[in-house]
Amino acid sequence: MGAGLVLALLLTALPQGRAVYRMELAGQPLGVVTLEIACPGAACAVRWLSAQRLPAEAGGAVVERRVELEVDAEGRALGPARITEAGVTRQVTLPPGAVPALLVEAVLEQRLREKVGPAGPPAAGASACLDAADEQTGAPLRACGRHQAGKLRVDLGNELEWVKMGADGLAEDVDLPGQRARFLRDPRAAVPASPPRLFGVEVVGPARPKLGKSFCGVGRDPVPPVVHALLPPPRADGASCREQTADWLGRARAAGFRGRTAVGVAWSGTAWAWHAWAEVRLDEAWVPIDPSFGQAPARSPRFTLATWEGEDEPARAEAGRRILACWGRVHVEP
Repeated sequence: MGAGLVLALLLTALPQGRAVYRMELAGQPLGVVTLEIACPGAACAVRWLSAQRLPAEAGGAVVERRVELEVDAEGRALGPARITEAGVTRQVTLPPGAVPALLVEAVLEQRLREKVGPAGPPAAGASACLDAADEQTGAPLRACGRHQAGKLRVDLGNELEWVKMGADGLAEDVDLPGQRARFLRDPRAAVPASPPRLFGVEVVGPARPKLGKSFCGVGRDPVPPVVHALLPPPRADGASCREQTADWLGRARAAGFRGRTAVGVAWSGTAWAWHAWAEVRLDEAWVPIDPSFGQAPARSPRFTLATWEGEDEPARAEAGRRILACWGRVHVEP
């Protein structure tokens, strides 16, 4: 081993290697993520590759993203992040000295280990903090970590992570309870062959539905008025809320009413969840009808993200984009 390589290894606090993760949302496999760190000198090249399948309501396609960075021996960015999506590469400027968010767990673990030496146990009560940045947007973040209950607790901005670290210094299991997302190290991880389920997937939010005020920038729907007595009863056939909504809309149209599909998040009676329901045009207003919940009008608290009527494909495509923008990233805000 040459003296230059020895010096590089001594200077490098980052772990090196390659880790493959299975990406999950609410227990459903979505895709695969690969993290690669190589430090041939005093600087390290970092690459993050992800491929995930979207739910059918957001198009069902596989979305790929590549993030490339150069960082110093302490994990601090030496230049912009290069993000490639759909064949287009953009550069994101990161604050000077900031650790990219995708490296926060490894850097915090290293700093905590330095407090007790490489062979020592996690320091009880010890904590470490650092300046970080979202490599997708460049937004600055503050990250702090400490060992708790046998795991590394990471507070990254407003997000909480529970991380099980591996012997090689890379994460084995990253749990983000606020997003119901999880990354599990799995060398056999792959993109699922079929789109993951959307409707019925729970969303984090207040346990008391009255406290839910907004979701993904959308305010809570107002309380609907009384509906027309000649509407079909709020019951329909189907194995899912989407099928039941389609069946009920068919009955409503046959009875002479104009209707459309609505998608968003609703209170199921026990939790917030992605949901679909109908809206019918009555007296110059759209009134929600929920055949899955047997409600006419729909009175369970809900947030309507998008609607489309009949064969309006542009509106359906816009609904898919809206779902994608909010899927797995946000929760119901009080």
